[in-house]
Amino acid sequence: MNWYPMNIGCVQFDPKLGAHADNRARVDAMLEDISPGTLDLLVLPEMAFSGYCFKDRAEIQPHCENAERGASADWCRVTAQRLGCHVACGFPEVGDAGRLYNSMLLVDANGKTAHLYRKHFLFTTDETWASEGAAFGCCAIDGLGKCAFAICMDLNPRKFEAPFDRYEFASSLFAPALEHRELFQADKHRLDAHLVIACNNWLRTDVDKNLSDGQYGAFLRNYWAGRLLPALGHPVVIALANRVGVERGTRFAGASCVIDLKRRKVLGHLNGSEEAVLVINDVPEYSQ
Repeated sequence: MNWYPMNIGCVQFDPKLGAHADNRARVDAMLEDISPGTLDLLVLPEMAFSGYCFKDRAEIQPHCENAERGASADWCRVTAQRLGCHVACGFPEVGDAGRLYNSMLLVDANGKTAHLYRKHFLFTTDETWASEGAAFGCCAIDGLGKCAFAICMDLNPRKFEAPFDRYEFASSLFAPALEHRELFQADKHRLDAHLVIACNNWLRTDVDKNLSDGQYGAFLRNYWAGRLLPALGHPVVIALANRVGVERGTRFAGASCVIDLKRRKVLGHLNGSEEAVLVINDVPEYSQ
């Protein structure tokens, strides 16, 4: 196993519902100090420029975009070319036959679409308008290696009803995928992804309301790593961007981070309320 250093940025901010142009302008301002050529990957939160807490399909539909020609896609292409890096950004998508998806677009440094991922496990807010995306999968991305993609709820048990130890997303990082409670076996499985890109709008719940932002952030990072338990100790890095702020009474948890699962180490993180760009240099880019 070899690794090469890569530099990852995660944008954590408080987008305002429906204020697309203003939200893009705010992120542009946050990125002013990022020099071109200094990042390999920039990750933004789920539905980064639209906001999240739409009431139903009718309300969100005017904010849904084409994956190739929408305002979010245009921003990703311009930003990727300007910074010379891959850009991953969450957005509400209108697809074929008018189907709506909670999606993530990955654009390469040349401004070309590298991958389009549609959220597989829908949260209750998504279920009012979004169609479920295809099953989890991994793919090779030029410049990033073998990647897997997750949007928020994808890291949880399906509908919070599946057994907690089923680890649906984490099991999909292997080929063939691990069965329930099956352990990795070198003569049977191979690791199929070394980088997990996650765009989140993770909520701050009242369950641990007495915790400080720092304590809750530590809790979340442990939870996210725990949801990837089958991959712990394997050469996998997760780059996760989560939003902050309050939208229609819903509070978001922040705690954006980059975690090296092989070394079981948080390489860097933000707290639960700050708007900032987390930049982590010399992240291991594992490859076989």
